[in-house]
Amino acid sequence: MKEDFFILNSFSKFLEISGEDKAEFLQGLISNDIYKCKSDNPIYSCMLSPQGKFLADFFIIQESDKYLIEIHEKYLESFISKIQIYKLRSKVDIIENKNICSIILFSKKNIDLNNIIKTFEDPRNENIGHKIYIDKYELKKIKNMKTKPYETYKEILMKNLVPNSTDDLTVDKSLLLENNFDNLNAIDWDKGCYVGQEITARMKYRALLKKQLYSLEIVKGEINTNDDIVLDEINYGKVISKVNQYILCMLKIELVEKKLNNKENFEINNSIILKIL
Repeated sequence: MKEDFFILNSFSKFLEISGEDKAEFLQGLISNDIYKCKSDNPIYSCMLSPQGKFLADFFIIQESDKYLIEIHEKYLESFISKIQIYKLRSKVDIIENKNICSIILFSKKNIDLNNIIKTFEDPRNENIGHKIYIDKYELKKIKNMKTKPYETYKEILMKNLVPNSTDDLTVDKSLLLENNFDNLNAIDWDKGCYVGQEITARMKYRALLKKQLYSLEIVKGEINTNDDIVLDEINYGKVISKVNQYILCMLKIELVEKKLNNKENFEINNSIILKIL
């Protein structure tokens, strides 16, 4: 990115998890390894159903004697409800922190801000910005830096094959491996058991994956979310989401690989041309 700008993630909410059992408690619930989470090493992770279906994604970073979790507001209530169910007698305290603001920075420059709580490179992909947690009252003090709408961030995610979970995944239906989470540092394959681990591991080690997420660019024509991608009467899959001229599609791996091997674009009805990124 040549241009310096930041994007406000106004959808983010923050939880603090503390108590002497906090690490052991979270380790049994999330797809990543909580023991790799440090103050200088945040992790990205998910919570799954017992059937291995996606429930929520979030960032976790250690802050003194607690874990700070950034989660989308859409998932906040259900996430709290689920961890309360699993809490049982664990010595864990869960509170919401309403004083933190999340921004995504695209800049090589240092910005002058007081009360920065945490700053780190997004662990999912080095091309999708630098995350900064600040006191919400500091936001108005960011000067000489252009802001861009959240739609710009969604396009950046899409071009880098990073799903925007609230748009691109379906709660209690989507699977992590189909949605590229294995390449987003969201899953630790060496940790012990966690909720949904058995199904997720089975898909990986038994090569059960038949379809997955792809990023495509619309070179010509018009195609929209939920449209089927049909070529020569063969259904390759469906458009999951769209931002400007980019789309995310859930497609059959075997069919797409043939296109990739032959370096071919999708040409549909002589009017739509799609290029796999």
